Amino acid sequence: MQITDMLLTNRNARPGTRITPRGLVIHWTANEGKGANAVANRNYFNKPTTEASAHYIVDDKQIVRCLPENEMGYHVGAKSYKPDALKQLSSYPNNCTIGIEMCVNSDGDFKAMYRRTVDLAADILKRYGWGVDKIWRHYDITGKNCPAYFVTDSYARKYTGLSAQQAWDKFKVDVQAALRPNPQPAQNPVDKVLVEINGKRLTASGYLKDGVSWLPIRAVAEAVGGKVEWRQTTKQVTVNGQDVTETIESEVAYAPARELAAALDLQVEWDGTTKTVKLSKGYECK
Repeated sequence: MQITDMLLTNRNARPGTRITPRGLVIHWTANEGKGANAVANRNYFNKPTTEASAHYIVDDKQIVRCLPENEMGYHVGAKSYKPDALKQLSSYPNNCTIGIEMCVNSDGDFKAMYRRTVDLAADILKRYGWGVDKIWRHYDITGKNCPAYFVTDSYARKYTGLSAQQAWDKFKVDVQAALRPNPQPAQNPVDKVLVEINGKRLTASGYLKDGVSWLPIRAVAEAVGGKVEWRQTTKQVTVNGQDVTETIESEVAYAPARELAAALDLQVEWDGTTKTVKLSKGYECK
């Protein structure tokens, strides 16, 4: 990722205080004027009279770094903070967050800027081992209308065509998609696998690949009262507390049939004629 270093020298905006980041905060510059790009906003931060700053500023052409990530910026200071921010961050969230400013200059390309911001956010999350739950809007911390297109419907529709909540949810989905390492090209179609549980056909289906039946983890587990969790620390799906091998296809997690059955204490049979995996309790496989 290409990032242009233009570190601030204004001590009123760059105090030099060391921090250990716990979250990523998304802002907008709120300056829709022509020329209000990343460099212009950085230069504003660097004026001796400015007491505001962020770690990164993104426009449609580049990403400008204003502060090292381990230094405090002044981007979410307020007289009071929302309870979740106080609980998950600190009593002064500037001292544990990284800030990204998104430019909205009228002579820029919003979609290109958005894409750069998604990629930057994903890069930061990867490096810290975070999930998208570590991304905050400025609004989530202080209640400020920032970024307005992720908070206020009128701005959201102007910039994204969606409601504010839909736009924010989409941003997190886009960052999540960018988090996936080395995305693979589309694969050739594989054989569909039907799933039966105690003789009842499951609506969701699996697939057969290289002789292994892969079943939809959550659909199967929930059908028999199993518990599915995501362990953020290990980046691992667990079923009833047991790690399972998983792969993601079209936003759905799949696991090998016999491995998933073992975690759910189910017996498994394979009907090759109908390409059906039959799961049940109370009998031994033949």
